[in-house]
Amino acid sequence: MEKNFDISKIKAITNNADLYYDFNEDIDNARNYAFKVCRKYNQDLLLNDKQHQDTILDLFNSYGKNVNIMGTFICEFGFNFSLGNNVTIGNNFKLIDCNEVMIGDDVTIENNVGIYTSKHAENPSYRKEHWVKDLSIEIGSNVVIGANSVICGGVTIGDGVVIQPGSVVVRNVYA
Repeated sequence: MEKNFDISKIKAITNNADLYYDFNEDIDNARNYAFKVCRKYNQDLLLNDKQHQDTILDLFNSYGKNVNIMGTFICEFGFNFSLGNNVTIGNNFKLIDCNEVMIGDDVTIENNVGIYTSKHAENPSYRKEHWVKDLSIEIGSNVVIGANSVICGGVTIGDGVVIQPGSVVVRNVYA
């Protein structure tokens, strides 16, 4: 699969926390590329019962050692996603990484977790016209995010935090 988009150009649009028009050819090309890579990864895992970590890891900004990502992984771009060492991500993980998502070392993300940097425009006129902004997310080290949780944009989760299953995190959390 060939990349037909400029990552630095897209980051200049999406990574500054300002409103932007979401229907952009470069952004669409990056989304489509990530969708295809995720689909291949998930199909390989389903059909062959084995993971090809390199298929998915090559999408990411950076990743450490001993990263384990289960099936049905979906991301918006991948290039805004950074993982530390010893990270395990459960099944049905959804990542909207239109801004940076940084995860530290020794992190467990359980099944059915969503991490979403996007915020639709609060003004209905802008929202109707597909304007959005994206806020980064930082997750420290030695963190557990319980199953069925949602982490929203602009949030920092500090070192040593346990997010209980079913949580919706809209504010910073520290141990």
